[in-house]
Amino acid sequence: MKKNSRVFYITYSLLCIISAISFLRLSIWNSKPVIDWDISQYYTYLPATFIYQDFHFEDQDSLWHKAHFKHAVIDGTTLPVKMTYGASICYAPFFLAAHGYALYNDTHSADAFSKPYKIGLLASSLVFALIGLWYLGNWLQFYVSSFIASVVTVALFIGTNLPHYTFVEPMSHAYGFALFSALLYFFYKYRIRQSMSLAIGLGLLAGLLVLLRPTNIVLLLFPLISLFFQRKQHDPLIILKHALIAGLLAILLWVPQFVYWKHMTGHWFFYSYNEEGFFFSDPKLWKGLFSYRKGWFIYSPLLFLALPGFYFLFKKNRTTATASLITLFVGLWITFSWWCWWYGGSFGARALIEYLPFMGLSIASLLAAVAKKGILPSTLTYTLIVVASILSLHFNILYSKGLIHPDSMSKALFWEQITEDNFVKNYPELLDPPDYDKAKRNEGF
Repeated sequence: MKKNSRVFYITYSLLCIISAISFLRLSIWNSKPVIDWDISQYYTYLPATFIYQDFHFEDQDSLWHKAHFKHAVIDGTTLPVKMTYGASICYAPFFLAAHGYALYNDTHSADAFSKPYKIGLLASSLVFALIGLWYLGNWLQFYVSSFIASVVTVALFIGTNLPHYTFVEPMSHAYGFALFSALLYFFYKYRIRQSMSLAIGLGLLAGLLVLLRPTNIVLLLFPLISLFFQRKQHDPLIILKHALIAGLLAILLWVPQFVYWKHMTGHWFFYSYNEEGFFFSDPKLWKGLFSYRKGWFIYSPLLFLALPGFYFLFKKNRTTATASLITLFVGLWITFSWWCWWYGGSFGARALIEYLPFMGLSIASLLAAVAKKGILPSTLTYTLIVVASILSLHFNILYSKGLIHPDSMSKALFWEQITEDNFVKNYPELLDPPDYDKAKRNEGF
């Protein structure tokens, strides 16, 4: 760790304080359902286990049976929950605290839906996001100064869609961001010292990361590629032994999921997304990155600075740059090969939040490089970071108000709406609704 890390500690402490105040002031649990749509699928394992003991949804209680928890039913057979149970592990401490409070407090129902549970889920996403920012900032300090790491950590939090998935929708992404940031930090330490304790920690982090969203397995390319390029620096037998133990621990985390699938379907492995799938020969890369519907760079313009940043990262550390770029490219390809490349009603390219550490390292490399060019390039770059971050925060606010449509934004609507704090008069006419049926067939959408 750099000796001047005090700058980061102070910055991070202020970020935590401001985040806590924002959390309380927003009080999203009073204005949003919170436990809804995809979140309810991630969450369902907890109430099904601890409250209703009902994975088949046979309990006809109105809240439980009619919520979006409900499983798909094909040919009279109830299918398993679509999502794996990784998010429920992250939710669990907060859920149990909320449930305990509800049980011993007559004010709120102990039904998994009342206010304590909403607060618990939202608190969990904030805590994990802050954990992710802690590990991200400390990982960045292995490559750049504490000051630059602090700037990039704050900028990534403000200047992307991460705030929405921290304060408003506790989906899997803030948790994935936290787990991957922690994995990067401990993997860097493992490259320096190959210890069994680090290998165990990496195995558990990797298993939970993939259990959270199976496509997160792509993120594990980074440590694998890094080790490959540095294979001559390590004892292969030690690496192999550690890899086997880490892999075994990762698989053990999946055992309850296998048991659940076996219980529900009679099969140890089950593809729970039914007719939904990937079109790997036709990824919508351009649309996913630059469309007004959901473009990653459009709604997080800060990330444009990562493009030149990768050049400087490559000059300074080819192994890290190569591993980052390969992992990022494969991740983009798979992410935007999904039939619903815009990922339904959501803000920006939410499926790429887990990849933000790579973009952060690239931006940090850019800042480190321009610092050597003089005051003018540095001032210009920092100004761009501030402007881009504020602009993205503005987009977050517009989306929270419903002014940025969850899935039907068009170029015309974008440029009419972004300067307005109320719906423009021709808002409905400017929408560009996606055709979900055509998208499932990959028919030119």
